Amino acid sequence: MKKIHAQAQKALELMLEAQLPPTPSNYEFWFHYVTKSDPYLVAAIDELRLKNQPIHAQTISKLRLKFFGVSDIDKIDNIVDKTSLEIEKLSGIVENAGGDARSFQSALQDGQNILSRSSGHDEHTSLLDQIASATAVMSERTRKLEAQLAISSQEVAALRHDLDKARTESRTDPLTGLPNRKAFLAYFESQAARSVADKYPISVLFCDIDHFKTFNDTWGHRMGDEVLRLVGQSLEQLVSGLGYPSRFGGEEFVIGLPHKDITAAFDIAEQIRDYIATKSLKSKQSNKSIGRITLSVGVAQMRWSDSVETLIERADKALYMAKEGGRNMVCYEAPIKTISQNSEAA
Repeated sequence: MKKIHAQAQKALELMLEAQLPPTPSNYEFWFHYVTKSDPYLVAAIDELRLKNQPIHAQTISKLRLKFFGVSDIDKIDNIVDKTSLEIEKLSGIVENAGGDARSFQSALQDGQNILSRSSGHDEHTSLLDQIASATAVMSERTRKLEAQLAISSQEVAALRHDLDKARTESRTDPLTGLPNRKAFLAYFESQAARSVADKYPISVLFCDIDHFKTFNDTWGHRMGDEVLRLVGQSLEQLVSGLGYPSRFGGEEFVIGLPHKDITAAFDIAEQIRDYIATKSLKSKQSNKSIGRITLSVGVAQMRWSDSVETLIERADKALYMAKEGGRNMVCYEAPIKTISQNSEAA
């Protein structure tokens, strides 16, 4: 735990050193660097720092896209940039309109001054013609202004809709604080492509909380949420610097493990399973223990012919074998091998 706190502090220091705003996305980026979860990311940043090149927001955006896939944060930043440009355009329109209005007012003032100094009919006629001409010009400019404002208002409304949509499609699971399925798939697509190109192994762990429905039915959804939070926090702590944990949906969690073959991934899965099995919760209302929490885990290593979907499907099948084998167990893809602990499951 002290190590994690030290890493978090170092990530914060590096973020401030780069003069970046302390946003969650910037912190996440530097935390990945500090924990060395991806040696290629570390190498890319080290190269920039060695050359004393500034690591500004645009650089981070490009690196995030390369190493973690498409980012909704980048989408939101893009929408904000477009909105800012649209606002600048609106400001320009309004400023031009103000200039036109001042010119028109000046023309009217000049006309009033001439009228006050003259009494000739021809002068009056000429002046009225000038005022009529200025009024026509102002009327046409006002019509164009209204049209431009209408178009810009539509653009701003569309950008606001896109921003709301991007926020809705967040990459973070609000309950556990882990990345969600969308974030995991984007991350793993990027990692899988690099795995094929650079010929290094990559594996996934598919985890499922045993008897989760029983927790909900017996103790209520609030206690079920506590179980999910506990497992999520444990996974984040256990794979810090090793992989990318996410909540895949319901009581299922998926962990991406770049640079880990199936044997190394199996060992990590066993450590996770063993650690979770030591955890238990008590009901705050009755102070009664709700029992031991256990995980079943399926492990699969990416093959060169794999898609992300087929890899996860094989890990899911291995998970099913663990469930069928008695739960609180780790299995990996064919040829299936298992380590069965005390089959006692929560």
